[in-house]
Amino acid sequence: MTKTNSTLSFRVSAGLKNLIGRDLISDKYIAIFELVKNSYDAGAFKVDISFVKTSEGHDQIIISDNGCGMTYNDIIEKWLFVAYSEKKLQIREKSSYRDEIKREVAGAKGVGRFSCDRLGESLVLITKTESEISANKVEVNWNKFELDDTQEFMNIPIWYSTTDALPSGFSKGTTLIVDSLRESWSREEILKLKRSLMKLISPDANKGELPFDIELIVPAERENDNKTLGKTGINPNRDIVNGIIHNDILEKLNIKTTSIEVSVSEDGQLITSKLTDRGEYIFSVVEKNRKYYGLQDISIVVFYLNQSAKVNFTRQMGGVQPKNYGSVFIYKNGFRINPYGEPGQDFFGIDQRKAQGWKRFLGTREIMGRISIKGNNDQFVETTSRAHGFIQTPAVDLLADLFLEKVLKVLEKYVVNLINWGEPLKSDPERTISPNEISDQIISQFITNADSKDIVSLDYNLDILSKDNMQNSQDNITTSLKKLESVAERTQDAGLINLAQILKKKTESIVSHNIQLEEENAKSSKELVKAQEEKHARERQIYFLKGAANQNVTNLVNGFHSVYTLTDASRGNISYLQELLTPMDIENKDFILSIIGQIQQANEKAHKLADLAIHGNQSLKQSGSNSLYDFIRQYIDEGFVIKGLKYELVQDEHAFECKFDSSSIGVIVDNIASNSIKAGATILQIVFSESSKYVEVSFSDNGMGLAENIDPRTLFEWGFSSNRQKKGFGIGLYHIKQLLDEMKGTVEIDNTYHQGFKIIVRLKK
Repeated sequence: MTKTNSTLSFRVSAGLKNLIGRDLISDKYIAIFELVKNSYDAGAFKVDISFVKTSEGHDQIIISDNGCGMTYNDIIEKWLFVAYSEKKLQIREKSSYRDEIKREVAGAKGVGRFSCDRLGESLVLITKTESEISANKVEVNWNKFELDDTQEFMNIPIWYSTTDALPSGFSKGTTLIVDSLRESWSREEILKLKRSLMKLISPDANKGELPFDIELIVPAERENDNKTLGKTGINPNRDIVNGIIHNDILEKLNIKTTSIEVSVSEDGQLITSKLTDRGEYIFSVVEKNRKYYGLQDISIVVFYLNQSAKVNFTRQMGGVQPKNYGSVFIYKNGFRINPYGEPGQDFFGIDQRKAQGWKRFLGTREIMGRISIKGNNDQFVETTSRAHGFIQTPAVDLLADLFLEKVLKVLEKYVVNLINWGEPLKSDPERTISPNEISDQIISQFITNADSKDIVSLDYNLDILSKDNMQNSQDNITTSLKKLESVAERTQDAGLINLAQILKKKTESIVSHNIQLEEENAKSSKELVKAQEEKHARERQIYFLKGAANQNVTNLVNGFHSVYTLTDASRGNISYLQELLTPMDIENKDFILSIIGQIQQANEKAHKLADLAIHGNQSLKQSGSNSLYDFIRQYIDEGFVIKGLKYELVQDEHAFECKFDSSSIGVIVDNIASNSIKAGATILQIVFSESSKYVEVSFSDNGMGLAENIDPRTLFEWGFSSNRQKKGFGIGLYHIKQLLDEMKGTVEIDNTYHQGFKIIVRLKK
């Protein structure tokens, strides 16, 4: 061959498939994550991940979405174009269907489609757009790329055909059928996938009008799911395979602990910080972004895990401790970036820093949260393997510094350096600190938090300086302000002087206003007495108290702890006896089981009584009529209800006052919710109404409902089970009737309701 001056070009071996396929995406969980991201980027609102077995006995993974789908030209020019990423073009052009649904892309590498190679040996892709009559079908046998590395990549044939419709039933979208799986998937591995998917989608992704739902469908595990649902202490979101996947655990923590939110504006000009304590707003500040130039459209929320939050988290997560769940996760455009936040991962050097001052600093075991990076932000580039986080860039270093200075250190000022409010005092373990007791220290710490020259606006909770608190701490606040004025004068810092004047005016205004209120109240003792009576009446309506400092009450609650533990153990023993006796052919079996049922009812009531006393410090002795609506609403809000259902309360402006026993109502709500979950329901609607004599509460779900051949009147008989799949012992509804009989109430089934199951409870006023 004659050598002449000419241009040359690369040739691509068929072996490239392995390099960008299963050799690159080595983790099977990440492979599925990548395919879910593709669905999200295609504008899908719903993705189904199915593990099925074909009639020939093949295991398959089927991923179906209702995204925009692809035309024949899209397949040729985009999907088959290796390393081509339409998403990169759309990031630059900003004109696509994503503008309509207000989504940014989650990936832009152009190799995510090769994740299918990691999962199985063959792939069938079926895709259809809204305007097309038929669907496009592509069949890929990955093994053909491995026969001979001397073959060129583009010469390996791929079969194309058309078909009538998408197998998913969606009018548009894409379905991926992965066959000849490279690995089997056990129940535990599928549950691990579900738990990982729970963390994959940012909770922010479903806060808008256009949600993104992922549903796991595994027919072979439905029976095991049903068995698991009958057990106590399970978390349906984590321990049940089938169902829609949710990520909202951080939001549930918010009421129980201290949290800080920090955001960099979309244009990168401002940084906003906000501190909240157990649902109560403390302060916020907006400052100019001088130090972190280049960061934009980033939001951070971090929760401090005090002991209460840790216990609450573990209870809601079915026994999973925070340290085994993770710490601070990072999301880019709605999707998690691995492995940030995983147990043992210390991206920000938090634990290393804590080791240098363990009493002064917070570690990964004491915080949990997320960093959400939105918009273009192309300076944050994920590694191609998807398992090693971001490629190190100056922006990544800036993000780490922002987290340390504006999030972690500020949070530490309030929960470590200041006073551990919400935690027991070392001098008095029976009492906890609230923000109201340290308002002057909050202001003092807050003032030194930001550079005064950069402060754009400043705000704090005026209720912290409320009338009652002002009487106790007005002198301390005045002292703090004088110290601030002294520092401002000494430094001659114009911004600090201005800040001190603003705070002084606000404080003086509040003090003046409180004095005026006292004078006005003193003019009318009758009105004051009336106001106090109304206040006491309202306080009696708060069923779940926030604390109990009295030593006698504390001793009583400690006693309830023992009752709670013993009755919880008895629940398991009673269930074991029922399981043991039910299949036996013995004399007087029904009588024995009925006695066990009565024991179970008494045990459940005692267990619920102890639960309310311990975790809600509930006012157990109530006289007269009380608001049934308020009790059930607070019972749900405080997290006493069985998890796994969405509870919807419907009521008008009535008080719905009647006589009821709180522990019995708790057991009734739990039994109804348990039956709904066993029937496959996801929503339990609770509607309140009243007549001249009764308060009526109807509970309706969207489960499978009653079989047509069942007489509703027999449902309240002992031992009769309405559950079509026989998951229970037929005593839940019997117990409900017994408890309502004790309260002189009634219960009935609405057999005209066909959207699920509906039960109506009435209590006398």
